[in-house]
Amino acid sequence: MKALYVLLLILFTDFVMACPGCAGSMNNPKDARLVWILIIFIILIYIPFYILYRTIIKNRNLNNTGPAPQVVNENE
Repeated sequence: MKALYVLLLILFTDFVMACPGCAGSMNNPKDARLVWILIIFIILIYIPFYILYRTIIKNRNLNNTGPAPQVVNENE
C-alpha cells in the first residue's frame, strides 16, 4: 500500500503545484493588496493558536502536580 501511495504521489505532483498567479490576474490592480490580506490573515490566525499551544504545553502536567500520597503504616 505504501508503494502505491508513493507511486501516486510521484506521478501526480504536477497537479498539486500551483502557479504564482493562480489567485488572480497578474495585471489586475485589485490583486495588489492580496499579499497583504494573506499576511494579515495568517498573523491573525497564528497568534491565537500560538497562545493556545503555549498554554497547553505550559499546563500539560497540571493534573499530575498534586501533593505526594501519604503512606499509612498499619503496624502503629
